Amino acid sequence: MKQDDKKIEAVIDKLMSADRLDKPSFDFTDKVMSKVEALSHSEITVYKPLIPKYVWWLIVSGFAALITYVLFKQPTSSTISLSERYDLPDVSLSLFEGLSFNFSSILMYAMVLFAIMVNIQIPLLKQYYNNRLSY
Repeated sequence: MKQDDKKIEAVIDKLMSADRLDKPSFDFTDKVMSKVEALSHSEITVYKPLIPKYVWWLIVSGFAALITYVLFKQPTSSTISLSERYDLPDVSLSLFEGLSFNFSSILMYAMVLFAIMVNIQIPLLKQYYNNRLSY
């Protein structure tokens, strides 16, 4: 094994001694820097939205026109309400009317303590991670 390594090393030494060190041309640095400067002056990519502003204005104005048409269209009879005119179901918005919440005092104390501890821990953790990232 060592014989093979010595033979390989001898061949490499022979090849390295026969080869000369290549030197770049005199103006190599100037050529490279001119290409770098040419790349640095390339066009900046300008942000162009997928949907242009005029299309958004058309959508908004069309929606507003539709709402205006529906609201201000003269009904055939003035006594018909909007929900009756378009056969819409009556919607009740009293979602919390039948609900009542009775919290125990232990739960209230626990929630207050939890809020206080969160408000203390957030700045401490923020400071810890900021100090950790500054190293």
